[in-house]
Amino acid sequence: MNYHLIAPFRALLATFLFVAMSGALSAEEFRVKAQLAWGTNDDKPASERGLHELNPAIRDKFRHLRWTNYFVVKELAAPVSAKASKRLVLSDKCAVDLHDKGDGQIEIGILSLKPNQPATVVKTDVADIAKMRKGHVYVFGGDTKEKWDDAWLVILTADDLSAATVNAGKPQSVKAP
Repeated sequence: MNYHLIAPFRALLATFLFVAMSGALSAEEFRVKAQLAWGTNDDKPASERGLHELNPAIRDKFRHLRWTNYFVVKELAAPVSAKASKRLVLSDKCAVDLHDKGDGQIEIGILSLKPNQPATVVKTDVADIAKMRKGHVYVFGGDTKEKWDDAWLVILTADDLSAATVNAGKPQSVKAP
């Protein structure tokens, strides 16, 4: 039998199977949770009924920041797809664009929203899906214009994270806008 003729076909078959398997993995649905949080040294205001405290396991990821209280203003979760970008509007001033690049990474865009103007990209980054599944937290922050010494944070995690998964990861650095 001519084994020298079979070897190229084996390599071609192995390449085809690798490409097919990697495509199946990237096509798997991955959900991202985006949270808009307010960092402050003040107590929760009584007038803000929709606020709740940030999950302590996530909060512990950026314990080196100076604020003592973190309140979630809004949170949204959505599947991320390579077919189309997903925009999550967290407030009338802030949105997040998410797009699965198809290579195990998600492209993140933090947007500034202003009435009657197109959205402005404030920050872009790339998130690793495998790291997010293991508990990696992506945090983007900026100061508030309303109150001196407070901050707004956009926190991105895998949507299906349990507290145990979040605690298993090492504390991550915070990305400034």
